[in-house]
Amino acid sequence: MYRLGIDAGRTQTTAILMDPQDKIMAIVKEPVTTGLVAGIAQVLERMVGVDRSMPIEKIIIGTDFFGEALLAGKRLAKVAAIRIGQARSTIPPLYGGVGSVRSAIAVDEFFLYGGHEIDGRAHELEWQQDELKRYARACIERGVESFAITGTFSPLAQGHEAQVASWIREAAGDASAITMSHELGSLGFLERENAAILNASLTKLVQASLAGVKELIDRYHIQAKLFFTQNDGSLLSYDAVLRHPIRTFGSHISNCFRGASLLARLQDCVIVDVFEDAARIGLVEGGFPKEKRRNQNIAGVRVNLQMPDVTEVRFPSSGPVVRDECLEEIHQAIQRFQPRFDPYPIVFVGEKSERIAAVYKYPWVDVLHPQHFPLASTVGACMAPISGRVDRIFWLEEMSREETMDLAKQEAIHSAVREGADPQTVFVQTAEIFPLSYMPSKAVRVSVKAIGDALL
Repeated sequence: MYRLGIDAGRTQTTAILMDPQDKIMAIVKEPVTTGLVAGIAQVLERMVGVDRSMPIEKIIIGTDFFGEALLAGKRLAKVAAIRIGQARSTIPPLYGGVGSVRSAIAVDEFFLYGGHEIDGRAHELEWQQDELKRYARACIERGVESFAITGTFSPLAQGHEAQVASWIREAAGDASAITMSHELGSLGFLERENAAILNASLTKLVQASLAGVKELIDRYHIQAKLFFTQNDGSLLSYDAVLRHPIRTFGSHISNCFRGASLLARLQDCVIVDVFEDAARIGLVEGGFPKEKRRNQNIAGVRVNLQMPDVTEVRFPSSGPVVRDECLEEIHQAIQRFQPRFDPYPIVFVGEKSERIAAVYKYPWVDVLHPQHFPLASTVGACMAPISGRVDRIFWLEEMSREETMDLAKQEAIHSAVREGADPQTVFVQTAEIFPLSYMPSKAVRVSVKAIGDALL
């Protein structure tokens, strides 16, 4: 059985067909003319249009289409932001965001007294049910299409966000999409709220786009599971993308970095992805892109999503010409990711990487330019695993740190299995525990990631 990987970029759609031994059997490239669905249709026609009996078991799409639409402020849903807390904030939702994006989303704000404390204690919420339902019905009448719910310490206790979501469904019906912040982010109320609002704004676009992709696959009678790649280099199921399209933001870069490491057969390396007007440099550790720890930013607002740590070097308008100053900038960016001792090999990929890779020298490690270097992002998509993640607060009242970590690992493994991973292949890739700064309490933040192959 084969896997079909599709990299749906801004100017070009690329597809590769891989056999069970990870050998590339076919490559198709088509220029993009009218959007995501049209580009995928073109490569599907060339790849399977002649022989529709081809045994494809999995289709994986990597795209920044939804993120680009968000940054452009196009086809975004109007969002109502529901805040649940003990005190009103003077900082509005999406504070500092790009004006065109904020205008397109047109956030309407509503405050509910409630939420939880750091130890999980809940405040009274029930008495505001009728008021919230009236507000939700009024939102629908004003053209609001989606709701984003954010409660204090909801990564520790999700009950109030779930309760408010239930009330909104009762008042507004199932047609309105609802995003709960605890499903996307961890600590940081404003960052979590921003991620939830941006995700909610994409629901209208993602529903229309994915319906078109589904229709394409049915038209070609392909009996395959459909996946998308997310911003940590792993897979999202079709249903998961419908709920959380914001997770695809930055997936192209993650696919490229991970694909480069796979092409070079390295688990740890520095990646340089060279395209028309810039180069992106990042680090792969353990086969996955290093994630940015803080100051993640989308459309001018801070979020706490998983995003690859990337340094970008811009080229002159003439493109990636080989000049000393250009090579020096790339070298300095590479140095940012190299450890002090035992530096990692350097892998150049990307459509425009050939000339720079040929002249770049790094005397202490190998500089590699693997075969199929223009296909790194498509390879990364085609070979992506499924992941499950736990990143939330635990209260060390009745469990030790070791017991808490074991529980979080089991939750991450179960999360990967729920997303479609084969239980026999799932393992814990990373596990970290952090004390909460400036909070003398028994609360800790635990972050665990488990990965496995898709169950087919």
